[in-house]
Amino acid sequence: MPKIPKGCRVAATVSLCGINPSRTRLLAAALAVASGFLSAPAHALTFNVTYDSSVGSAPSGFQSAFQNAIGFYETSFSNPITINLNVGWGTLNGQAFTGLGGSQAYVVDPSYSSVRNALVGAGAPGSQTLPTSAPGGMAMEISTANAKALGFNLPGPPTSTDASIGFGSSYFYDFDPSNGVTSGTYDFTGIAEHEISEAMGRFSSLDVGKLSVQDLYRYTAPGVRDLSGTLAYFSVDGGVTNINTFNSVAGGDIGDWAGLTVDSFNAFASSGKKLPVSAGDLTLMASLGYTAVAPVPEPSEAAFMLAGLGLLGWRYRSRHKAS
Repeated sequence: MPKIPKGCRVAATVSLCGINPSRTRLLAAALAVASGFLSAPAHALTFNVTYDSSVGSAPSGFQSAFQNAIGFYETSFSNPITINLNVGWGTLNGQAFTGLGGSQAYVVDPSYSSVRNALVGAGAPGSQTLPTSAPGGMAMEISTANAKALGFNLPGPPTSTDASIGFGSSYFYDFDPSNGVTSGTYDFTGIAEHEISEAMGRFSSLDVGKLSVQDLYRYTAPGVRDLSGTLAYFSVDGGVTNINTFNSVAGGDIGDWAGLTVDSFNAFASSGKKLPVSAGDLTLMASLGYTAVAPVPEPSEAAFMLAGLGLLGWRYRSRHKAS
């Protein structure tokens, strides 16, 4: 299974490998606390972060805020794997970066049947709806982090970088959104959580004629999967329930949400707003094969309430085949 790089493409005014404001850490923390799940499992998801030299000029609070974003995923999912990230300030994978946030993830191309079997074996939401043959006969590509979560053996040493993440140094960020986000600044934690989720495999590969795991849950109608990257929505019950709608606006990532809700996983973002990870976001990550520490909500419970937003585009994602 060769290793390929995948990442963000520069987009619109504010590049951010596909994030949009509004992420409700919502159910991750709420359910976890209510059920006493925040105690660390025996085996847990961990991140190994390497900050490049550019981070030496980052503002105070940058590293602690990024660690908080990582901590969110480490306490939300329990897969016994380590995801290796390279993080830059004003750089992405060693190159100058001017977007709001961006990511480049390495990808591999396993067979559809092996991915399907792994998802079914993991009890991933929506896996019971997957057909025995690849939709449209299309090939797959998934991030190396996602491959780890699904139990695949990867080429290269365990310390190989799974993804690079960068943040633009010309924007004003709020590194502590616990008391709200200051007007004129961006919720850095929400942006970081957006980029980390893409490194973990939350992206579409339809733009290159392939399927990512997320693409297996794109629908245009009940029972009708979207295989071309058109207007579609996320569903884990065969398209019956629309948990959230994918972006179809030019300049935005089709693997992100359209922005009908306030959410960290949106394709566009606005300043002065918290960017929460929602219940639907957690369901999406679980559908990729990440084992949720707290039970993920049923489809009807994960559906979002609509909220109007003044948005600014941001994204950058690229893919690289790892060898």
